[in-house]
Amino acid sequence: MDFLVVHSLLLREPNLLLPLLELSNIDKGDPDCYELKVLKSHESLDLPDTGKLIHVVKGHLLQQVNNLKQKKQTVNAILMESDFIFYNVFQATHYEYTGLGYAELEIYDANVVLQKLSKQPFFPDLLIDTLKRQESQFYQYSYMLTKSVQERVIDIIKLLSIKGEDGYHIPKTVNYLLLSKCCQISPHTAKKAMQELELANKIINKDGKIILEYNSDYYD
Repeated sequence: MDFLVVHSLLLREPNLLLPLLELSNIDKGDPDCYELKVLKSHESLDLPDTGKLIHVVKGHLLQQVNNLKQKKQTVNAILMESDFIFYNVFQATHYEYTGLGYAELEIYDANVVLQKLSKQPFFPDLLIDTLKRQESQFYQYSYMLTKSVQERVIDIIKLLSIKGEDGYHIPKTVNYLLLSKCCQISPHTAKKAMQELELANKIINKDGKIILEYNSDYYD
């Protein structure tokens, strides 16, 4: 049985990093290597240039790219609970991270973490998982750009909403501006797409709640 076969058999729920962090015995009482950070809705994460490992404990974290020429921000990744980010570790990055709603984050000093994790036998598997996750995020947004505007809007709404018995309950934080950033369209286009979904009864108002119905995958 070769290495990649063994790698594919490892338990990864919710991901491989969490059990490895537990085994590493990192001192969470040391403010130089660990910080617990809470972000309010639309609050940005202020990070130094030094390498950091960010673990999303609760909520959503938007990874944004600032386009100075066009004076706009676009989202190129949405990090969810149990996701993690290697910030300025393997290469210099210029991303900005913003909380969507309430977000709770663990922020580690990357050098400390990598030194401790490198002693674990499954450290190479962690690196492989990290590369796969980055590739998946890149593919997700590249593939999204091949879809219609309405399909993009529906995909993002599903990702950021809460599943109920009658459909996806859309939180108030999912507005036209957020959809425009995530879908890489204008706010006007995002609003128009939402209105079209409402007219088609794919988005309904039920007991004061805005709901995307489960049958919304059937496009006109």
